[in-house]
Amino acid sequence: MSSWKRPVVLIVGITILIEVLMALSGMGPEILLVAALTGMVGVALWFIVDLGTAAVGSSGPAGAPAPEPTARPDRRVMRLRSGLAYGRPDGVTLENLRVGLIELVDDQLRAVHRIDRAEDADAARAVIGGELDAFVNDPEAAATLLQPRSLDHILTLIERL
Repeated sequence: MSSWKRPVVLIVGITILIEVLMALSGMGPEILLVAALTGMVGVALWFIVDLGTAAVGSSGPAGAPAPEPTARPDRRVMRLRSGLAYGRPDGVTLENLRVGLIELVDDQLRAVHRIDRAEDADAARAVIGGELDAFVNDPEAAATLLQPRSLDHILTLIERL
């Protein structure tokens, strides 16, 4: 028999058997109601069994494995980049930018290297390097942030921490 004929014959046969047994026991069945109910239960079981065999034979959805997530720069760094790209910095803005960048350096030192720059300046200097240390400790370094290459270089050094 084909794949769909066997379940259909089985459902019809069980329906007829139930109807005959109910008639012999004197229950006086509603033939259409019992046939519809038995047919619906049989079809539901048929679909469940077919889904079960399809799921067992499947190894899951085909596709390439997901790529490893890439490290993204700190959100504050991205905000600073876009703010500088679309704004006109003045002296106060540049000093605020420098303070924000120093905070980023301090956060990275604490989070990644477990170093507090205020308590262990030598260890912090060894980790951040000479250029970034000069930027952090020089109050006049805010003026260098007007040059896009200098700012980009400082941001790159901070991201590497």
